[in-house]
Amino acid sequence: MSEKEDQINALISKNLARIRAEKGLSLQKVADFIEVSNQQISLFEKNKNRISAAQLRVIANSLNVNIEEFFKA
Repeated sequence: MSEKEDQINALISKNLARIRAEKGLSLQKVADFIEVSNQQISLFEKNKNRISAAQLRVIANSLNVNIEEFFKA
């Protein structure tokens, strides 16, 4: 994976954690949106696993935020 892709994934991870916290949602609640474990969401937020575009879209829609929010620096 390129350095640019790593930077983008790190941004998504950071913003997923931020948005989830701002919305006051648990890891499990967000996990339920995309039918994964809360551990998987934790790994996404720690940038240990990559989230798919489809999963990100579902999370954005479920949280009622624009997908662009996940790419803000």
